[in-house]
Amino acid sequence: MNYKYRIVIYDGDQHDRGLLGLALRSHDSNLEILEANSALEVAHHVSSGVVDALVADPGHAFAEVAVLAAEIRKRTPQSLFWLFTANIAHPSARDCVGVGLDGRTDKSSSGFLSLPGLLLERLRAARDLRQRLPLEAAAFFAGAFAIPACLLTKHGVIVAVNRELEEILERPRYDLLDHSFEQLLADGERQDEWRRRFQAAQERWEFAGNLRLPSSRTATVAIMSNPLQAVTAAAGLWAVNVLDVTRLMASGAPSTAAPSEAEFENVLYTVSHDLQAPLNSLASHTRSLLETPDLNAAEVRAELTEIRATTQRMQLMLNGMLQVASVRAGQRDPEVINLDVVVQDAMANLKSEIDSTGATVERQPLPTLMVNRQQMVQVFQNLLANALKFSSNRIPRIRISAEENGDSMRILIEDNGIGIDPKSVGRIFGMFQRLHTEKEYPGIGVGLSICRQIVRAHGGDIWVESTVGRGSCFVIEFRGAALRSVINRGARNGMLG
Repeated sequence: MNYKYRIVIYDGDQHDRGLLGLALRSHDSNLEILEANSALEVAHHVSSGVVDALVADPGHAFAEVAVLAAEIRKRTPQSLFWLFTANIAHPSARDCVGVGLDGRTDKSSSGFLSLPGLLLERLRAARDLRQRLPLEAAAFFAGAFAIPACLLTKHGVIVAVNRELEEILERPRYDLLDHSFEQLLADGERQDEWRRRFQAAQERWEFAGNLRLPSSRTATVAIMSNPLQAVTAAAGLWAVNVLDVTRLMASGAPSTAAPSEAEFENVLYTVSHDLQAPLNSLASHTRSLLETPDLNAAEVRAELTEIRATTQRMQLMLNGMLQVASVRAGQRDPEVINLDVVVQDAMANLKSEIDSTGATVERQPLPTLMVNRQQMVQVFQNLLANALKFSSNRIPRIRISAEENGDSMRILIEDNGIGIDPKSVGRIFGMFQRLHTEKEYPGIGVGLSICRQIVRAHGGDIWVESTVGRGSCFVIEFRGAALRSVINRGARNGMLG
């Protein structure tokens, strides 16, 4: 039995409403066509049952019609919103971004003939999607996860787009649907790489690249692709999440500290990989609520509590990314300052932690350098906070000193904490990298990444030397041109010791 679609035609011209209704019925006599010439009439039709599509000629009231479409989608998330207007300049494509506009057809003789076929094809595709993936599709259409996303066929064609992705791409939904995702990539080589990897993929995979934006601009993104169906010769469906890390990648750093392509790829992969876990958790808890209708109040509260905790953790991760972005893109006006003052500021910020742990901080005289004061305070504060946190049951003992040797200068921060396995020292400076569980040591793993970004922005480098069970020594080093750039004339006179 064919499904009977309910379509609302909202148009102030009675003749145009009737003509479009006739054209639609000529394609499918089983359609239920509802006409409206006011928002009140649309609301009446919505209250009487499911609306599968709203086709509208809004005149100059596009914003009001967009609100109507949003209200319809609150009741029927998968409903379509379609413009049918003779004024192709209004609204502009930019005005249509983020409103979930599925299609747009010029109101002309050819438009009356072409719109019914286009609309019905899109309606049937959306219904087929809901039947193939009822829960995932419902969550997607409802915007359950506010992260840019789209659904792709096994051939890489976009079949569904959420509003967040429209906003990243600065393109309306109707300009994205039925196009190949690879066409969004700005670089031809990356398009080839995407095509090669997409065709071969069977399981979740990550990708990094630049997406093409209007006015020849681009956005650097991390892309996470997950199969929602087994990928076979006959079928397959992929969910693609897109994370905009343009701000994170914005450098503004001196050319001596410019990140390499490999570093770009590593950061993008890490961001995409580590945000995937909380997204999967959200999907799992949401599925539990949807699939288990007889949950009692306590069970519902437990699921909602887990969802809230997961979303809060995602927010912390995103905040951490913005902190790194602010380091890379923020102001770096240097000033001549003795690092003893910087350490004093960091210790003042951590006074309660130092007092509560009974920690002792031994400080040797430090050099006077030309650096960004607030950023260097952040470096020392992060390193000291880690030394206080990862102390196990011991009373923390921290020693800060400096070494100058020919064409290099090192600043050492040593502790007596739990230490780091040598196999792990290479990854602890990565975004969201953690060696312990949340219960053991709270945190999201961005502090050391921020330290590295700051030190490298000043031309230096940072690493750790550690022994498990005996403590760690973090080393900040400036060499050659980097050392000369941070030592002001006369600053060596400020090197105490």
